Amino acid sequence: MTKQNTSEWPKVAFGDVVRNVDESVSDPQNSGLERYVGLEHIDPESLHIQRWGLISEGTSFTRRFRRGQVLFGKRRAYQRKVAVAEFDGLCSSDILVFEPKDDRLLPLLLPFICQSDGFFEHALDTSAGSLSPRTKFKELARYEFPLPPLDEQRRIAEILWAADEVTVNWSEYLLRSESAKWRLFDQLFWKKNKADNLALPDNWKLLPLGKCVHERGETSKHPHKRERYLGLENIEPGSWTTSTFSDSSNFSSNCSVFYTGDLLYGKLRPNLDKAAIASFEGVCTTEILVLCNESFITNDFLLCHFHSPRFVEFNSHQAFGTKMPRTSFEIFGNYQIPVPPLKEQREILETFHSLISTESEVKNHINMSRKLSSNLINKLLSVKESDGGCIV
Repeated sequence: MTKQNTSEWPKVAFGDVVRNVDESVSDPQNSGLERYVGLEHIDPESLHIQRWGLISEGTSFTRRFRRGQVLFGKRRAYQRKVAVAEFDGLCSSDILVFEPKDDRLLPLLLPFICQSDGFFEHALDTSAGSLSPRTKFKELARYEFPLPPLDEQRRIAEILWAADEVTVNWSEYLLRSESAKWRLFDQLFWKKNKADNLALPDNWKLLPLGKCVHERGETSKHPHKRERYLGLENIEPGSWTTSTFSDSSNFSSNCSVFYTGDLLYGKLRPNLDKAAIASFEGVCTTEILVLCNESFITNDFLLCHFHSPRFVEFNSHQAFGTKMPRTSFEIFGNYQIPVPPLKEQREILETFHSLISTESEVKNHINMSRKLSSNLINKLLSVKESDGGCIV
């Protein structure tokens, strides 16, 4: 490859080459569309939508998007939620819908511009609000970047989509690993006889979850006095421990208190599978239940069940509310789980955690692939003084 003199690329405003598509439908149920996408369905730093809701099950969303358009989460832009629509549907009003204005910008390059550090920094700098900061298209439209010639756009897009494919391949491997993990889960925890009926060993018990955990129930009216705050966005779906948090000094409303080792469960939209063991102490939104295990059961054992497809499906079906379905301690407390003696719990978990360890390695590969993609995006789509105006 030859060096390209990027200093000769014209600098354009985002709004000069990209339009915000504000198309809506008045009757979602009779729109002919099947799926809707909320912010919770878009994974950070992934261009691919893997989850969605069904319009037939109810939604208040009316903003329409079409296949090939770019979806950008304008609320809490630090979550870096950008995706390319692979189907037609409806989306949240907290999602902006982008497409090129004309043939100066290739559609294949647009999502990577939106993924660049410069664009996200501009989105953050122009966001307003404390609890749920949002940016606006009129602010994003002012973002300036160098626009390569079309031939160069094609070359850059090919490189970036090839890097993205590596991440996709690792992600597909992760899905297969997770499927194997939950098949093993059923074999280890839900022992059945030849007639496919539950057949627990004599020393096991079948207990409702409400008998296995209790709510901590401690609250704080002054969360700003503690350093760490957990919102639902800080718990990754399917995670095992907490890793991120927000600055609690920004919050003044009543919060729940949690301590290291507590079991945390997000009761809003239970299909998202947000549960984890606290790796530090702090305060959290009241949309997160803080649970303590009873002495005859371990938190790791409980968390395995919380993440299991069986439990997620049970809670999703029992959840109340249409726009923001949620569960409660009373609801999932009725869910029955098999409880072996502590020694057997630990032996089973040792086998089960071997697959979790494999998953962790795959996730590390995914993170490294995404980091490589991010570096490529910022290298190929930005011009720095120190670069001498050239890229390879």
